Amino acid sequence: MTNHASCQVSAALALTQLLVDHPAVAGRVTWTVDPLGALHGEQPAETDQGQAIDSLARLLGCTSARTVLDRRGDRHVLVQLATVWQGVPVEAWTTYTELPVTVGGPGE
Repeated sequence: MTNHASCQVSAALALTQLLVDHPAVAGRVTWTVDPLGALHGEQPAETDQGQAIDSLARLLGCTSARTVLDRRGDRHVLVQLATVWQGVPVEAWTTYTELPVTVGGPGE
């Protein structure tokens, strides 16, 4: 077995454990294993404002980061994490559009 194949097996085993032990969190993310054995997770956009990535970060013992891009009042948010878990590089991310904040309302 080549070194790359061995890395992919390690990543697949780590992913299996993550999905078995924490299906409510890890199951909300779409996972792939790259040829070098890293796990890549993507959460479908607009589903929970990055809460699954935040929860996943806590499970993996790391911190998620948020980056906000503001274009003419449209705020787009990237939530991501990058860590090594059980010897396997892991990165996961999602994006969503923040709803505009309105100040005041009718009659104010």
